[in-house]
Amino acid sequence: MSEKKDDVVIPPNVPTQSSSVKSHSKFKVATIGGVVVLVLIIALGVYAGMRAKNGELPLSGDLSRGIYGDLPLGGEKPVATPDTVARETSGLSGMPCEHPNRRALGVMLAGDPINRPMSGFSKADMVFELPVLVSDVTRLTAVYQCGEPTDIGSVRSVRHDYLFLLEGIDGIMGHWGGSYHALNRIAVGEFQTISALANPHNAFFRKNNLPAPYNGFTTYERLWGALEKLGYRTTTNFKGYEFKDDIASSDRPAGGTLSIGWPGQFRVSYEYNPTTNRFDRYWAGVKQVDAEDKQQVAPSVVAVMRATNQYADGPGGYNDMAIEGRGELALYQDGKEIKGTWVKNELEKKDPVHFLNEQGQPITFTRGQVWVTAVEPDISVTWQPK
Repeated sequence: MSEKKDDVVIPPNVPTQSSSVKSHSKFKVATIGGVVVLVLIIALGVYAGMRAKNGELPLSGDLSRGIYGDLPLGGEKPVATPDTVARETSGLSGMPCEHPNRRALGVMLAGDPINRPMSGFSKADMVFELPVLVSDVTRLTAVYQCGEPTDIGSVRSVRHDYLFLLEGIDGIMGHWGGSYHALNRIAVGEFQTISALANPHNAFFRKNNLPAPYNGFTTYERLWGALEKLGYRTTTNFKGYEFKDDIASSDRPAGGTLSIGWPGQFRVSYEYNPTTNRFDRYWAGVKQVDAEDKQQVAPSVVAVMRATNQYADGPGGYNDMAIEGRGELALYQDGKEIKGTWVKNELEKKDPVHFLNEQGQPITFTRGQVWVTAVEPDISVTWQPK
């Protein structure tokens, strides 16, 4: 099944979101003129100052960025700031690498069966997976900080939900078009992205052996080169999640199966492998093997967020996931299920998703790829331990 809407090109003067789209941020950037934007920025600054004065701290515990943090439009130099934290391991996967302090690159990828097997997932540090149609077609954002795939695709159009998740980890999105909800926000500088429609510095290309729109691809080298030439900041401001080592082999369960009941070819399952302490991923019953390096896609952590949703433009329109606020969490690592709550501060655009256990404490992840999935209330999620 293919998505009904795709790769929309919207002129900058198209109105922003329709009245049916709920706000993912308490402060929307208006598109009707520079005066409104200026007033909004001033208001946010006053509000941030009031919060600081009253002792209100954002959920991330970081007040130095204010409400929106830095939102450069390009041309800035990497500088040492209180937000820049020197790490020896990735803040997204906990794995050591040559450049753990680089800014993360996200790429919007298809989930369509015609694209499988897909390229670029085995080397992702983190992955976001959400439905782009209500309870139906899913797409994914693969995020790279340490991994550098030589083939990533197919690249598809971006949605606003993914931009909010990626912004929380200070990432820059690579994409091929987008919904007008997403493109309008990008057009006014709310998010930094690298778009294949403009294709700066030849960041994207098409493959001749696949039909459009499924033949758009990129590489880490191309995207990172474009990021540098566009003058975007290259050092991350994301402080990172906390990680731990694998549990001892003797403490690992015999196995377990996690099933996520999206319909048809989009259903997903994971088989816990006690030998690797990873979750081997399956798509519609078929092992997900990366087309680039032939490696089994196997995250260390699978976090399933329950979130409400609605049609953004009436029945059959874009999906609108409430991925800000809080909701139920089921997180899987070390062959076990951990119940808890996910939280993303609605007033802090740069605030990441926080994954809390039932005692309200942050969950320390097992090192390795982290896969974050958001599901609607009607989608079944089952865990069967062995």
